[in-house]
Amino acid sequence: MSHLLFFPVYAFLLLYALWVFFLAVMSLKRAKDAGTLTFWNKMFGYPVLFVGLLLDFLANTLVLTVLLGELPREGTVTARLKRHNETSTGWRKAVAVWAEQHLDQFDPSGDHI
Repeated sequence: MSHLLFFPVYAFLLLYALWVFFLAVMSLKRAKDAGTLTFWNKMFGYPVLFVGLLLDFLANTLVLTVLLGELPREGTVTARLKRHNETSTGWRKAVAVWAEQHLDQFDPSGDHI
């Protein structure tokens, strides 16, 4: 029971770690798009991608389930937020729009959510 009291702290730390890995992966994507991703960048970068995917899955199934009050239908936070951005109204859409405003600027495409 006492671990539940720390859920907000764990959730914040998980989302923060996911954001840091998101920044790293978007940097790798930028290099790949520019054709400058070297063998060694891939060797060190792909483990970052896989850890990021694990964090993404955990954040989606644990944190966003509580935050959005629903079980996930998608495997990633991005896919879930895109769905809410496109089809939801009210507070779930507001969460997706907030995330869009803070993540799109780091995606080389400019359109992450």
